[in-house]
Amino acid sequence: MKQKKSQKKLTPAFFIFVVLGWGGYWFSPYLLDSTKPVLKIKGLVDQEIYNGKIDVDIMATDPTHRSTGLSSVTAQFDQDVPIKLKKRKRFSRFYTNRPPAPFVIDTTNLDEGFHSITMIATDKSRNRNHNQIQYTFFVDNQQLRIKTLPDSIRVTQGQTSAVFIKTSEPVTKVQAKIFDKDYACYPVKFESSQGYFNRLLIGVSVQESVGVHPIIVSMTDQMERVTEKTFFARIGRAEFAHGGYVKLSPEKQTVMMDKSKTREDNAKRWKAYKQANKTAVQLWEGHFIRPTSGALTSPFGKYREYNTGVKRHHLGIDIANQVGTAIYAGNSGVITLVDNLHVYGKTVVINHGQGVSTSYNHLSKIKVEIGRPIKKGQEIGLMGATGQVTGSHLHWGMVVNGTAVDAEQWIDQDFSYDDETLGQ
Repeated sequence: MKQKKSQKKLTPAFFIFVVLGWGGYWFSPYLLDSTKPVLKIKGLVDQEIYNGKIDVDIMATDPTHRSTGLSSVTAQFDQDVPIKLKKRKRFSRFYTNRPPAPFVIDTTNLDEGFHSITMIATDKSRNRNHNQIQYTFFVDNQQLRIKTLPDSIRVTQGQTSAVFIKTSEPVTKVQAKIFDKDYACYPVKFESSQGYFNRLLIGVSVQESVGVHPIIVSMTDQMERVTEKTFFARIGRAEFAHGGYVKLSPEKQTVMMDKSKTREDNAKRWKAYKQANKTAVQLWEGHFIRPTSGALTSPFGKYREYNTGVKRHHLGIDIANQVGTAIYAGNSGVITLVDNLHVYGKTVVINHGQGVSTSYNHLSKIKVEIGRPIKKGQEIGLMGATGQVTGSHLHWGMVVNGTAVDAEQWIDQDFSYDDETLGQ
């Protein structure tokens, strides 16, 4: 007789075990999952400045379990209603929700200024675990507007002009070019609802050609965009005094005609003057003061002749008095030169910042040290007759951005800012 094969019967308990196991596999993560989704953003930088369109790549993943995965990814601008981003089909063992193309932020639809965007990824678990990233950014779509104050720029030979460059928004760098020279411009720090201001100090040479000269202003905004605009300055002719015959002793004539000594003096002085071009801070305060008492014997720009045959403009102001008369700093700054020069005698140069320097020459005694700060009206030395001179006096010079100018103008005018011009 044939024996029947034994057959195992699947009991109801087995089916219950399978169902419970399958249900536990699928639904326990739904009930117990407490892991936040992973959220990564590319294309946005916090506190950055943007314009136009921004392509934002959003990657959100929740690899915890197949039964959970992502429910949604939203983006919310400021306090607006959140935008639910479209899903993309799952394409890996990670359960991913991401836009089919980069999420585009069109900043032209936003107001100028600061905005925030909050990205939130939420999973499908009962706990609705979520992860969020928030960025703050600045929208700048407006074209930079530039104008100068005063509108009409007029200055004469040997003088200084303060041109205030007004912009519609803050800028990171301002430069100007005039007379084939590059000038730095510096922000003017005061409260104004009229715009933002940078100051350009133009020193005009005594020999600069009269007429209209272009000023090319280059500005870099916070988006690193460079804007150029050309303005014009009219240079007028100055009526400098003529006359005066300076008679030097044979010994001083020899020194004056020794070009090597003149070059040596000038190299030291211009090295000191250049320190002011590297000082972005304004060190002077308000009006300058006349640095000593006495008679003004030779004004700035006077065209005079020496008994050596040299004919040239006088690039300073001569104030005569007795040897030992106190000499004071015309304004606050830092001492950049203390030396006994061949032509200029015992000399002090003060750096007042932002391209402005003053020099004090032919002193009998110097009472300051190089590198030390100095206050307006502080004594720096005593009047004398050192160097190539015919008598006791102070030769007071001023240089603005590499050009010798009339220091007396700075006594009468405060170049810090102009209330009337700036509309304060």
